[in-house]
Amino acid sequence: RAAAMGCASSSAEDPGPPPASASDVYITVGDDAPRASSSTTRRMFYASKSAYSMGPVRPVCKHGTKCYRRNPEHLEEEAHPADPDYLRCCREAGVDPEFVSIRKLFEWCDPNCTGKAKRAEVEKVWDTMKCLGEDVPEMSDELWHSLDEDGNGHMNFSEFAEFTTLHKVGLPLGLDELFGTGDLDKGDLRCGVHSCQCRKFTVRKRRCRYGTQCYQKKADHLEAFSHPDDDDWEFCKEASDPHMCTCGHKKKLHSSSHVAAGAVPYPSYWTSKVDGDTEFNHLVPVEEEDVARFQKLLDATYSNVTTRDRVNHTGTWMVPKSFTLKSVCRNENSRLWRKYEVRKAELMNEREALDMNASGELEDYEQYTDVKTTEAWESLLADELEDSINEWYLFHGTSASAALNICSSDFKMRLAGSATGTLYGRGSYLAESITKADEYAKDERSTYTVLLCRVLGGRVRYCDEKTPDAEKLTNDCVEGPYDCILGD
Repeated sequence: RAAAMGCASSSAEDPGPPPASASDVYITVGDDAPRASSSTTRRMFYASKSAYSMGPVRPVCKHGTKCYRRNPEHLEEEAHPADPDYLRCCREAGVDPEFVSIRKLFEWCDPNCTGKAKRAEVEKVWDTMKCLGEDVPEMSDELWHSLDEDGNGHMNFSEFAEFTTLHKVGLPLGLDELFGTGDLDKGDLRCGVHSCQCRKFTVRKRRCRYGTQCYQKKADHLEAFSHPDDDDWEFCKEASDPHMCTCGHKKKLHSSSHVAAGAVPYPSYWTSKVDGDTEFNHLVPVEEEDVARFQKLLDATYSNVTTRDRVNHTGTWMVPKSFTLKSVCRNENSRLWRKYEVRKAELMNEREALDMNASGELEDYEQYTDVKTTEAWESLLADELEDSINEWYLFHGTSASAALNICSSDFKMRLAGSATGTLYGRGSYLAESITKADEYAKDERSTYTVLLCRVLGGRVRYCDEKTPDAEKLTNDCVEGPYDCILGD
């Protein structure tokens, strides 16, 4: 058979029966964020290992973002808007929080740290979003349907952030802690206090003790000290403070100024380049040597084994003797890659937190490292993946038109099972063998389309039953501790 292969571009975001991504694009498998059950064993450490602090509830500082106190005792005794436990303390105290990032705004919609927010929770911050954003419409059934991109009844953070970016909600995304980029150059940090116009963190200068009597004209002195004629004179103090900005707000209240396309790094081999925060979405034909590598991948993952799905979908039990690659394109989609990277960072942080908090309440986080596609593709010098969170390369057979839609706008859970059925529940189905994926590829003038996807498996629910309970498996992911189903 002849195969036209699309290399989707990664982007991580949800979980679900498995978060998947087209080989360099994000694609989710399963129901968005099958994070923790709100009632039981899984306490998800969503943004970082300290994002859901289990320590004592602290009083909330009544001054919030206007607090100027820097003494360690006060900072330890009371919660402030940039603190990991700030929102929890606000809930316990019945205090309306001050939001300093889109991330914090979403976490307020997700009180159980599940990684997903229901409509009722999102509606609680809708007035805030209307106040901070531009042309934010009223919530309606139609709008919610468009917000819940995966059709799973929830919003995950990536979906939430896409909406706030579209409507220019006046807060930074707040991804620095998630990506471990808190030490960005100061110029990259924007103030998260909504009323503040500061777009560049600048260490507050010391006041020159000579004031109007100062005669120094040297550049290094003028740069280090503020003088009465300077705009920042009224904000400056006698002592310097590297953690305070000239805007009068602490460095902790500042986050990366980048949104949209500029919020995450991209693979070095992509030909699409970031231009500020402008989104991009290109299908890029790969080089000849890469086409040869993909042919080797097809050969390495071939299996002369037939299944009942083959006869159901193709009308015959016969397995093709081989697959010949006709063309390959790489999907360079900034939006999908960003979703994938955010979801991947969440899983990495969660895995680290769970390892540090090993309480025995959950089964071991089992790693599946013998995935045929991943082993073969990595041996051909592809990007190495994160074994610790079960990141894999997998195939997804489909039609050419469906592949284009996926590369443009991601897998849609509303369409889950429309082509393959739902043996393991609603979700996107992927395979480690090109032969298995071929069972679902559509014959279009003797050419078949397959996506090579970069996938986030997360915590895996293994199933080897011949007639599995699809509803239970789905609930294990949506309401339980699992992210995907591995059917054997």
